[in-house]
Amino acid sequence: MSAEWQHASLVSNIGKWAWIIGLLNGVLSIIFGFVGIGTYLYWSSFLPGYYIPTYDIWLIIGGIILILLNFVIIRPKFSKKCAEMDWDALYEWYLPLGSFKLPWMLIWGIVFELVGWYGWGGLAILIPAVLLLFMGPKEYNWSTEETKPKAKPKTKPKPKPEPVAEPEPESETES
Repeated sequence: MSAEWQHASLVSNIGKWAWIIGLLNGVLSIIFGFVGIGTYLYWSSFLPGYYIPTYDIWLIIGGIILILLNFVIIRPKFSKKCAEMDWDALYEWYLPLGSFKLPWMLIWGIVFELVGWYGWGGLAILIPAVLLLFMGPKEYNWSTEETKPKAKPKTKPKPKPEPVAEPEPESETES
């Protein structure tokens, strides 16, 4: 497959840095979670029942999840492949759902959008994924079934008409 296509360098650069962007998103998520809890503790000392920091707790949990996912999944399976411009490996990284292939790039990008701090960490995965899937060097096959050219149905040969036996002419030497 040709490594050079219109968006190859853009996808490679963003994808190569996606794990660092996601890591930064996770770290900021944890920091702002603790800042939110600290703010809660400060204000609750003056105003009892100020609010419950459930969002801040979620930020800390989400940040930890993002950091782990970055090192375990995004860096080895996405960022390294983007840096090497190994588009075939990214095309073949999918979750089969019946006869439908759902690319893991989209799944992890959406997870990062949902779990991360304001979702910007997932964009570093989703932008290269969308460019690769819809404007990539080859068309993405969303089906797990192999597309084979349909064979033309075999037509049964028409039966040949049986030769009609012509009656033998009567010979005149009959006597």
